[in-house]
Amino acid sequence: MLNIIWPLTMAMLLLGAIMPFSRGEVFTSMANIDMLLQMGEDVSRIIDNYVEEDERRLEQLKKLSAEYKSHKVQVHGQEGTDNVIVNPVESFAIVKQLADNWRYVEHLMKTNSAEKLIQNFTHHTPNTVIRLPSEEDVIGMAVGLMRIQDVYKLDTHDMAEGKIRGVLDGRKLTAYDCLEIARVAYNKQDFYHTLLWATEAWDRVQKEDEPTADEATVLEYIAFAMFKQGNIEWAIHYTTLMKQVDPNHPRASGNLKYYQDLLDPEGKPKKIDPKKLPPPTNRRPDDLSIPERDVYEALCRSEYPIPDKDRAKLYCYYKRNRPFLKLAPIKVEVMHWKPKIVYFRSVINDEEIAVIKQLASPLLKRATVHNADTGQLETANYRISKSAWLKDTEHEVVKRISDRIDMMTDLTMETAELLQIANYGIGGHYDPHFDMSTTNDPYSFESLNAGNRIATVLFYISQPEAGGGTVFTTHKITVEPSKYDAAFWFNVLQGGEPDMSTRHAACPVLAGTKWIEQLLTDFYLK
Repeated sequence: MLNIIWPLTMAMLLLGAIMPFSRGEVFTSMANIDMLLQMGEDVSRIIDNYVEEDERRLEQLKKLSAEYKSHKVQVHGQEGTDNVIVNPVESFAIVKQLADNWRYVEHLMKTNSAEKLIQNFTHHTPNTVIRLPSEEDVIGMAVGLMRIQDVYKLDTHDMAEGKIRGVLDGRKLTAYDCLEIARVAYNKQDFYHTLLWATEAWDRVQKEDEPTADEATVLEYIAFAMFKQGNIEWAIHYTTLMKQVDPNHPRASGNLKYYQDLLDPEGKPKKIDPKKLPPPTNRRPDDLSIPERDVYEALCRSEYPIPDKDRAKLYCYYKRNRPFLKLAPIKVEVMHWKPKIVYFRSVINDEEIAVIKQLASPLLKRATVHNADTGQLETANYRISKSAWLKDTEHEVVKRISDRIDMMTDLTMETAELLQIANYGIGGHYDPHFDMSTTNDPYSFESLNAGNRIATVLFYISQPEAGGGTVFTTHKITVEPSKYDAAFWFNVLQGGEPDMSTRHAACPVLAGTKWIEQLLTDFYLK
C-alpha cells in the first residue's frame, strides 16, 4: 500500500485530518464522508504552511497544492445532488485510503520540521476534535458494502469496478481493497462474503502490474473459506496453488495435509483437477435475528408490487378540515389501508431543509435503540445512522414544522417527542422493528419521559439516488423515499393495543445520502 500515488495520498490525508468526527463513527453517516471532500481551501492553506516549514519537499507539495486549486484531484460526484459522493464503493475506498496511509505519512512528516504542523491538525482544538478515519470506520464501511450487496443482489465484480446498478461509476477497488473486505468478513466468521471478496481479490491481483496484495495470503483466505463452505476439493486446489506461489509458506503444507485427510482419512493424497470439479457452493447463512429477512430484502428491491385489488382502493385528496387549510390545503395520498399509511405531499421546502440540516449537523451522534429489557437507549449493529434531536424553541423553522405536523395529523404536539433528524451512512439501515412497545407497557419509554408511541411521522429531506425506502414486512408494503414528502401511520389500534402490522424497516442506502426527520407522538407519563 505504500506505492499509492503520493499526491493523492497526501491530499486524502489532509482532507481527513482537518475534519471533526466522533471517534470511530465516520461510517455511520454520509454527512461525515461528504465533509472529507469539501475542504479544498483548507487543504491548500495547510499544504502551503507545510511547504514554508520544509524546503526539502517544496516542489512536490507546491505541485499538490496547485493540483488541489485547479481541481485535478477529484472524486466522482454529480452536480445537483445532496452530497459529493453518491457511490458507496467510492466512499469505502477513500476512507480506507485515509486509514491505511496515515501512519506512513505521519512518519515521513515527523522526520522533519512538520511535527508542529501535525500536532496542530491531529489534536484537540478549542472547537473540535480532529482525526482521521479509524480501523473501526473501515470495518463499518466494509460491512455496509456487504449489506447492500446482499439486499440488492449486487455482483461482486461490478462492485469492485465501482458500478452500483448503473447508478454511478466510482473508483475501482484494488486487490488489496477486496482482500480487506474479505478479511473483515472472515473476522466476523462470515465465510460467504469471505469467499466472494477473496476470489475477487485473486482475480485482480493476477492482473495488476504492481500487485497490491500478497498472492499467497489471498489464496489462503479462499482455501479456508472453501473449506468452511463445504468445498473440500476446492480448498485443496487453492492450497496447492498457495504452495506453488510460496513454497516456504509456514502453513501451506499443514493446511494441505489437513484438507487431504478430510477428503481421504487413509491419507492418500488425491490429485485435484479443477476443470473436472463441480462449481463450488457458497450458501449465504440464515440470519436468525431477522426471521423475515428474505421478505424484507425483496421489499427493498421493490419486488412486491401493489395488487390490483388493493390499488383500486387507493386515492388522493386535499385535507381542508382546519380553517387555515381552507386557504392552503395539504395534499394527501393514501398508500395502504391496513395498516393505514398516507403520504403528505410537498410539506417541507428547501429553505426549511437547509435550516434543519444546519441545526442538526453539529449534533449528530450514533443513533440508538430502545432496549426492552433495561428501558435504556443504546447503539446497535442493526441500526446504522446518526441522529440529532431538535426542540421547538431552537429555531422558528422547527416550531413551524411542529405546527404543520399538528395540521397534518390532527394530533397535539404536546404529547410528541423532540424532532429527530437522522443521516444514514454506507449501507445505512434499520432492521425490521416496531416504533412502539409491543407489550403496551406505559413505562416502556420512561427514559424519554414518555409513554407508548401512538403514531409516526417520517419526512424525507433528501432524495437518495437508489435505496433507502421504508418497508412494512407484514403486508409487504414498500414506501419509496420522496424528498419534501412525509409518511404517516398509527402504531396502535383504536383501543390502544399495539398494531403488529406496523413492523417496518429502513432499507440500506444503495447510492447517495439519506436524510430524514421523524416525529413520534406519545402518551405521556402522568
